[in-house]
Amino acid sequence: MSLFQATMERYVDLDASEARLLASFEQSSTKVKKHERLWRANARVGELYILQKGWACTIRHTLDGEQRIIELLLPGDIIGLKEFTFTRHVSQASMITLGSVQPFPHENIVDIVAASTPLAIALFANISRQDALLTERMLISIHRSARSRVLHFMLETFYRLEKIQSVELASFEFPVSQRLLGNILGLSSVHINRILKGLDQDRVLKKHRHHIEVYDPPRLIAEAEFDGNYLSDEVDGLRERLVRLRH
Repeated sequence: MSLFQATMERYVDLDASEARLLASFEQSSTKVKKHERLWRANARVGELYILQKGWACTIRHTLDGEQRIIELLLPGDIIGLKEFTFTRHVSQASMITLGSVQPFPHENIVDIVAASTPLAIALFANISRQDALLTERMLISIHRSARSRVLHFMLETFYRLEKIQSVELASFEFPVSQRLLGNILGLSSVHINRILKGLDQDRVLKKHRHHIEVYDPPRLIAEAEFDGNYLSDEVDGLRERLVRLRH
């Protein structure tokens, strides 16, 4: 099963023809380097990317020239999906780690939507989940302490990883530097460093260079005040409606 297919089947059931169509988008992959830029902001929209291996991010530039990370992208995510109807990219896309991507022309999204109602619904679901991540981060930035925000984001990332690979909360991949973590959460590197030291001293967790070691999972979950409803893959009856349409 292709990674693209696995991502779409989190939302809808696909038949053989739909699976073949998605597999046709992953016939070859391109290796990408750590920190490699996939496109610049304001570049003409051409290719989107299926992230097959590695972690990536999208970046917006503020009016005063600073960079702000908007999305953290994990394997299976479609990089640039929210911008495929734009003439030019409003964000920059870059790799965080080395990895591989499958480029495909953004016009192919039209072919996917035209070929299959279930695939169209899956694309809508994918976009809405990306928006839900951004909305949740905005809300917790207003109502939570900095420490809670850090823990919430780490736990969110763990649950996202759990959807695509076998992971354990006791120790999971997290190749996000303190600088990038601060950028994502709108906190200074000094503040992030202080929070991480406190979490280690309190025996909650320790952030290593490429992974997080959790000493006390119940305390992590309690302090993060995490409600994962916004991460749900359920599409509230649409799956059943699609089954009836097929027949």
